[in-house]
Amino acid sequence: MAAKSRSETIPMLVLFISILCLYFPVKTTAAVDLLYVTLKWPGTLYESGQCCMPTTGSPAEDFLIDDIKTYDSGTGQFVKNCDPSCRFSINKMHDLITDLYSYWSDLSCPCNNGLQNWKNTWCTYGNCSSLSQHDYFQTALNISRRANLLEVFEVNGIVPSTSTSYKLRNIQTALMANLGLSTHVECVQRGPFWRRTTLLSKINICVSANGKYPIGCPFDQKVVTCNGDVWIYPFASNKLKECCWPAGSGDHIDMVTEKYPAM
Repeated sequence: MAAKSRSETIPMLVLFISILCLYFPVKTTAAVDLLYVTLKWPGTLYESGQCCMPTTGSPAEDFLIDDIKTYDSGTGQFVKNCDPSCRFSINKMHDLITDLYSYWSDLSCPCNNGLQNWKNTWCTYGNCSSLSQHDYFQTALNISRRANLLEVFEVNGIVPSTSTSYKLRNIQTALMANLGLSTHVECVQRGPFWRRTTLLSKINICVSANGKYPIGCPFDQKVVTCNGDVWIYPFASNKLKECCWPAGSGDHIDMVTEKYPAM
């Protein structure tokens, strides 16, 4: 009789544990040993014709933050979606919001305030890191300032232009002098196949897992997307496509507000 009771209890226990896991999902642990910060050149994005003015106003005329991903060099894979119950609260970043408007604007159309983009980044990659939400976004801003790409390029005679292109090796030399072996350059191709134009698109930077400093990328970045001469077209934020919203109704994010609760 006792044996029968035990045999009935075990399936019930398994069912109970399954229900607990369903309602209280456990955050996946992963060996994140570096962060991968991507800075994009908006002049190239603008050339695609798919850029709109953010509802929060003009972005900086500089390299903008595109992403900050979590990476496990042991598996050679990006680590993502660690917590199915991820929550994002803009109010945790009230002291960063002005810089986020300027340097992490979402230029996609239709016009938007960037909030959904930040949430997606945090819940896809950020909560896989050891950093708090605030420090994760602070890290991206700090690395952007540390890289100081426009000034680094200018010192090396590389300035946005529609009349002058640059050799990839010269771009890489300028980056190496400032950031060592921590960078990888990405380009996109524009125009018909018989007259392709190579445009600088993104600069990727490997960063320590604690977000403190750039480190040499521990993996081979074999994919080469920059061929021949590389163009860096100028960017002017006043050329972005305006959306039709009433004057003065730009969707700034006010702190603290019930309009933007944890997402």
